[in-house]
Amino acid sequence: ALASVDEVHDMDLVLERMVSFLKPGGVIFLVGIEPLVKVDGPGRVFNDILDVIDSVKGLSGVYPHRNLPATWINRNLHRLGLNVFSSTLFPTEPTFDDMSETVHEATKWIDENETSGAIKKQYKKMLSYLMDKARDATKDGPVFAGERQYIIAAELPSDENKDGVFSQPHVVEPTIYQPKPQYEVDTKPKVEKLDETPVPPGEMSEHKWANGDKYDGLGARIGIPPQLAPTIAQYVKDLGLWDMMIDIIKNDPMPQDTTKFFNVTSPYGGEGRNFSWSAKRPDNFYGSASDMHWFDIADEASHEDSIRALAKGGFDEVLNGIGEYLGLDSLTTFSIGLLAVTKADKGYVHIDFDDSGRRAFNLLINLETPGDEPELTVIEEDAMGNFRRGQVKYEPTFGVLNGDGGMHATNECNHEASGGVRLTASIFISDLKEASVAEVGGHDNYYFPFGNEEWIWAQAGRHWKKDGSVSLTSDKGRDPFIPEDHIENCETRVGKNKEKCWVNGIERKRCYKTCGFFMPDDEFRPGEERQKIFGW
Repeated sequence: ALASVDEVHDMDLVLERMVSFLKPGGVIFLVGIEPLVKVDGPGRVFNDILDVIDSVKGLSGVYPHRNLPATWINRNLHRLGLNVFSSTLFPTEPTFDDMSETVHEATKWIDENETSGAIKKQYKKMLSYLMDKARDATKDGPVFAGERQYIIAAELPSDENKDGVFSQPHVVEPTIYQPKPQYEVDTKPKVEKLDETPVPPGEMSEHKWANGDKYDGLGARIGIPPQLAPTIAQYVKDLGLWDMMIDIIKNDPMPQDTTKFFNVTSPYGGEGRNFSWSAKRPDNFYGSASDMHWFDIADEASHEDSIRALAKGGFDEVLNGIGEYLGLDSLTTFSIGLLAVTKADKGYVHIDFDDSGRRAFNLLINLETPGDEPELTVIEEDAMGNFRRGQVKYEPTFGVLNGDGGMHATNECNHEASGGVRLTASIFISDLKEASVAEVGGHDNYYFPFGNEEWIWAQAGRHWKKDGSVSLTSDKGRDPFIPEDHIENCETRVGKNKEKCWVNGIERKRCYKTCGFFMPDDEFRPGEERQKIFGW
């Protein structure tokens, strides 16, 4: 029951034709979507996103489909002599990924449209703003946005019930589906063993269960060179971050959903280069409960500097192992983030990427662990909510890669008695194609590069290519890039001293040019080896 404006007028004829194929006693099922009803709650942002994409399509002469309500279908089936014995509405709740995918589709329509560049720019700014609202609206999970699907079942009278007595009771109005309670979800699964076969440096081994079953997401162990984790740890210590992280989480923990920023000095080169990092304590999403804090780069200079630490630690061997195993064209590394936790009663179960075409990943490398228990939970979930759960004990010989559908969580722990802190490096990697750029840009734009897809595209193919022509060690930087503000009036909005550039808000995330977090090309010097510019 989905049709264009012109097709709607003929749908009664379509129904007549369909009914003509029924034999007496036969049943017809129809599946459709109710017309969207705009809501006032968190789901309203999805209504606004759909309005934008309809507007963009209209510029190309493509007009939106109009959905037919279940009541219209019921009424016309009854008019055709059928008994509608079941008509059920199923409320749908879009996730952030659903909204992000719709924004990505709208962006493609904008790019392909022949309208002026100024109009395209305004549309993209609007979509960027709506993406921020969508992320906030869905931080606690999917939201109802006024859409309901329906399934209708109707029977043609048989010879025995032509007098109006049907085998099923007649339904006048559709009813809203209520989930049945007979299915019991396994919310506390037993822990199963995962395959623990050793992985040599530069090789990749996808997760599989100890009984031989394949893990249904993209998750793997990557063998790492012996100097990698110590090099990263030493870099973090030389920045002054190691002691700072421990002090914050043990002595001055941040309130949930807060962010702060601080300057550090690079240990590489003799110029005493300063740049910014951020600290964030996230919400305890979906019933999770932990004191985890995130520490991330906050500008392009810190991004470039941290990549040099990876180059020094032999990360080229890791990139080569991933690229060759997955048959990729190229890979780009997106700096180092750091995770610190002392206590987790329940980890945040999540997926980092879901639709990148196996081209976007997060790699976890443990730097410090105060206990002997496994640090990571690996999870499968079926359509009924039943889980398989495994655990990974970090070792100095491998990192853990999480890609499309790789569901995982911080494992439960409590190091308060020992005073220890679990510290893990988090490194994002991608073979940048259209789908993976959208996934990388939409993953979490609170930190640099704030979802700026133009900047992400400028990184394509930097650090590994299947022909061996590039590497982290010989990295010559990104392509030329000139940032532009994605919202209007940034010079006024950020404040006299650019104070809003240092608040986790829309100005920091969208005033790309005014806030100055991207290096100008005359300072970045695209095409020159990073070792000459950054000291390693």
